[in-house]
Amino acid sequence: MFLYKTMFDIVILVGPNDIDNIETQLAHCRRNIIGFRQIYIICYDPTVSIDGCIMVQESKFPFRMSDVAEVFARYDGKNNRNGWYYQQLLKLYCGFVIADLLDQFLIVDADVYFLKPIEFISRHANGRALFNISDNYDVHRPYFTHMEKMHPEFKKHVAGSGICHHMMFHKTYVKEMFDMVERHHHSMPFWKIFLEMVEEHVKYPAYAIESGASEYEMYLNFMIYYHSDVISIRKLKWEDKPKSFFDELKSTEGSTIHPSVDYISICHWM
Repeated sequence: MFLYKTMFDIVILVGPNDIDNIETQLAHCRRNIIGFRQIYIICYDPTVSIDGCIMVQESKFPFRMSDVAEVFARYDGKNNRNGWYYQQLLKLYCGFVIADLLDQFLIVDADVYFLKPIEFISRHANGRALFNISDNYDVHRPYFTHMEKMHPEFKKHVAGSGICHHMMFHKTYVKEMFDMVERHHHSMPFWKIFLEMVEEHVKYPAYAIESGASEYEMYLNFMIYYHSDVISIRKLKWEDKPKSFFDELKSTEGSTIHPSVDYISICHWM
């Protein structure tokens, strides 16, 4: 049964490291993402307004950064991954919080710049959602350990990684995933289960920056296993770039300075 149609919305989370560059990032989204209706911005600062976008307050979500902090503070005051897990939950829950959001929506990380026109809903395969698979990241076993703790049927089903800095979501399938997890854990809210099942922080000292969960890996593999008839896998070419690359990107339309890739991610950590 195909639930996907040709229209979708875009959702972008904007944090303190993204605010200075977001207008340039949005220009690349508007120029090169084919077929979207509206852009929604979830911003860390509730006073920010961006022309042409619908702003969404973090206060609308059923959890707060303090809820994330409370879980990990039990482990020697661990706090250096709180924001990272918090933004994953915002992505997973936005379909149920943003009132007018279309059933299908594209999450785009705020450091991603699309350089060429790209489709995310196939016009040639009954409106299937198009998912990218990355070879850029090694398979990180803790992500899949976390998934299996969420539900024993949540396993890795594809070579490569689902971490590609963007992903198509559909409310119906996210809800199905939530329901499976909540039934397995006796009705505890999904967001709390997601946090409680992270175990990497137990293995390292409080100052270590570990990675213990991935919303992109979880949803991609869920869709491949349960709903492969409504998605298609395609390979886009992309690269991580350092912050110094931004000035060059800002002065051009993008494809002329890096014609070999479809998009880039300008990483704060490089």
